[in-house]
Amino acid sequence: MRPQSILLILALLVLCCIGTASAQYTLQDVMVTPSGENLIPLSQATTTATIEIIPSGPTTFIEGYTLALSTGLDAAQWNVVVTVNGIQAAVIPKTGNVVYVNGYLLSYPTDRDVAVTVRVEGVVPDSPGGTTLTMLQVQELNNQGQLVGGSTQSVTRTIAGPATSPSETLTTVATVPVTSPTPTKAALSFIPAVVGIAAAIIILTKRNI
Repeated sequence: MRPQSILLILALLVLCCIGTASAQYTLQDVMVTPSGENLIPLSQATTTATIEIIPSGPTTFIEGYTLALSTGLDAAQWNVVVTVNGIQAAVIPKTGNVVYVNGYLLSYPTDRDVAVTVRVEGVVPDSPGGTTLTMLQVQELNNQGQLVGGSTQSVTRTIAGPATSPSETLTTVATVPVTSPTPTKAALSFIPAVVGIAAAIIILTKRNI
């Protein structure tokens, strides 16, 4: 085989390896509200974070790949913003448990600084105490929708304990005993007094007749 052919094959192999290299990213400035490791069921919670894209190929992110963001919060509302060199490049508002950021929005020359700022708010599920809740999870999917190994990064908290459901509250209120007022001695003694006065009036009236 000619040396030129060998060099061409090696060059193609290198390009293939570079073209399929997975992008890397880090979660920064993570903040969960309310603070603390335990969250109360049915309460509101918010997570904010910045995903810094670290290029590992000819571009900041593979154009055919996808960045998948997910949360375990109920009734989740998202505000996802892609920035390039600190300038807003795309805004993705969405509701639901999953948001997909197209690789096209993240793919730039490696001399650009690409980041994704994320804000997700929702309701803590009414799950048993001690359950782990995923506040935010970031994953990279290839062009076939498959998870890229080692790309999962998560922010988790623990659910503090079961919440009191409305039905339990109503039952508790309904079972509270209602005490009727007890007549006092003064009220009971008032009736004989009235009867005695009436009898005296009748006797006096008869005598006068």
